[in-house]
Amino acid sequence: FFHGYGSDVHLVFRGDLPLRGFDEDVRKHLMELLVAKGIHVHVGESPLSIEKAGGKRLTLHTDQGSAITADNILFATGRKPNSEDLGLEAVGVKLRPDNGAVLVDEYSRTSVASIYAVGDVTNRLDLTPVALMEGMAVADTLFGKRPTKPNYEAVPSAVFSQPPVATC
Repeated sequence: FFHGYGSDVHLVFRGDLPLRGFDEDVRKHLMELLVAKGIHVHVGESPLSIEKAGGKRLTLHTDQGSAITADNILFATGRKPNSEDLGLEAVGVKLRPDNGAVLVDEYSRTSVASIYAVGDVTNRLDLTPVALMEGMAVADTLFGKRPTKPNYEAVPSAVFSQPPVATC
């Protein structure tokens, strides 16, 4: 979007293509379009630091030695379950030690039978419509008396890029 308004845009990401987890053809096509539009793509790089560069400018340093000076830096790092300081472990809810995700069974029930978890905190499929579907499955299980498992088949996903892309 920023490039469309005339900004000089640099896109830095760890992988060899954008949109990890998306269809490979979609990823390759978007990469070609980004480069063709004049967006500076830095593949295989991770941010190390951001520092003031004088005036209102900032410099982003990467692990590959790149230094990108800009007026603004948008830093999107992905999602991590936010389960710290909720007291979950104190009541017996088990968490993944590597990322803090709440461990659940196929019905979204935690290690404590009366506690369920859905959405990003479970680190399954971090999309808002998926969290809604998981919540509805829990509601059907608890209140509709119909044990219901979330269905992760054919989950649509959209990317708000230019051009927009989507996959299922």
